[in-house]
Amino acid sequence: MAPNKRGGPQRGTDSSVLSAEEIAARGCGTDEGEGTDSYDGSLAAEVRVFFTGLMFLTRLPVPAGTDHHPTYLMRSTMYFPLIGAVVGLWGAVFYEAGTVLWSPAVAAGASLLATVWLTGCFHEDGMADCIDGFGGGWGKAQILRIMRDSRVGTYALVGMAVLLQIKGAAVAALPGPATAMIVAHCVCRWPSLPLLHWCTYLEDDEHAKSGMYNWMARSQRLITIPRMLFGTACALAVPAALLGAHGTLVVSATVLAVTAAAIYYSNAILGGVVGDYIGATIQATEIAVYLALGADWGAVARGGWRPLATLFGAVLVPVAWTRRIVDFC
Repeated sequence: MAPNKRGGPQRGTDSSVLSAEEIAARGCGTDEGEGTDSYDGSLAAEVRVFFTGLMFLTRLPVPAGTDHHPTYLMRSTMYFPLIGAVVGLWGAVFYEAGTVLWSPAVAAGASLLATVWLTGCFHEDGMADCIDGFGGGWGKAQILRIMRDSRVGTYALVGMAVLLQIKGAAVAALPGPATAMIVAHCVCRWPSLPLLHWCTYLEDDEHAKSGMYNWMARSQRLITIPRMLFGTACALAVPAALLGAHGTLVVSATVLAVTAAAIYYSNAILGGVVGDYIGATIQATEIAVYLALGADWGAVARGGWRPLATLFGAVLVPVAWTRRIVDFC
């Protein structure tokens, strides 16, 4: 039996539980024709933009007629930080209720389950696909092919188990977990803006949903500078209101660092971004914010910088050689 793209035995010709025809039959998420843009700048159109983002990121009910029209979806990225704050508030409610009866660790687990349910495990799915793709793929073509596979491989299973454990432990160890969750879920969605604005969204004609994804790729211009500024203002206002100046500085530095690394890595490996990669960046940013808020930064001044510098050097070597390795393959 011939091996499949994950290295295991080939069990069929399809790379998904659902066939390409079944996925394509679901349509592009909108009744409007491909390439159309009915946005007219009115208040009603902007309200539709907001609810498009809300429907895309959560399970919350939205008005009838709201769909996944790519031109509205691209414009809705300006509201992603605000919608993220709502998701964080939902998780915070579950955490606070959980601590009444159980330990912080159990409460943190309950809050994670609550947010995963509210978002439909959306970004976690992107992270799992990226772990599988980057873990098992040799070069751009293999990485993207593995990421298209809806099945979960060993890399994704182990990676997500470790990341969820880290996230839960980091939340439980924070002095103010409820506030941190609101902030983290808000700011972690901000990287979507620069990733979509400055990176090439890769078109994929082999994907069963290529019609919608390629349409999105051609709609990147709709993330205008004013919309980016609004999203940035929201991502700054929430931590400023809840954490103060110092906390906002720590969070902002963390988000910028993760975003810069994500942009570099995506351009070096893939030459652009795809939806799964953006979802993985959102997950990585959320975890990084929890770790940054709970870190003992005073330990660096007490001599803890040495092992940190060693770690940085160990990570920097393969990253610095990434482009050469990919070009070689």
